[in-house]
Amino acid sequence: MKLKQYNAARLVIAMLLAAFIASSVVRRDFFWPVVAMAVAILFLFLLRSRVKEVMADERDMALGGAAAMLAIKIFSLFSVVSMFIMFAYQDLNPGLKLAASVLGYATCALMLLYTLIFSVLRRRSPLHA
Repeated sequence: MKLKQYNAARLVIAMLLAAFIASSVVRRDFFWPVVAMAVAILFLFLLRSRVKEVMADERDMALGGAAAMLAIKIFSLFSVVSMFIMFAYQDLNPGLKLAASVLGYATCALMLLYTLIFSVLRRRSPLHA
């Protein structure tokens, strides 16, 4: 399979999955979209293993890592500022306290997960052995 064919198949799968998830949400059925996402991921892994061309090189991986780090920093900053604003206005709407807490804990969990994954990958890297 060529890279162009894989990208076309990936686009079709994403469109079908989005349509299925949207219709399931409208029907208030939340189990089957999770199953459909798992099947789509497995199918994409199967298709990806059949691609004969180079999909990404070291520069793409380094750029992806830098983009991920920047995205986490921007999201964390935005989340913390939003959390403090919600805590400041919790007297106007009691639901804001819960939303702020969830946002704060989710941000902490994201940063801890990033740190854990980074540490594991760094230990496995041949450059840091």
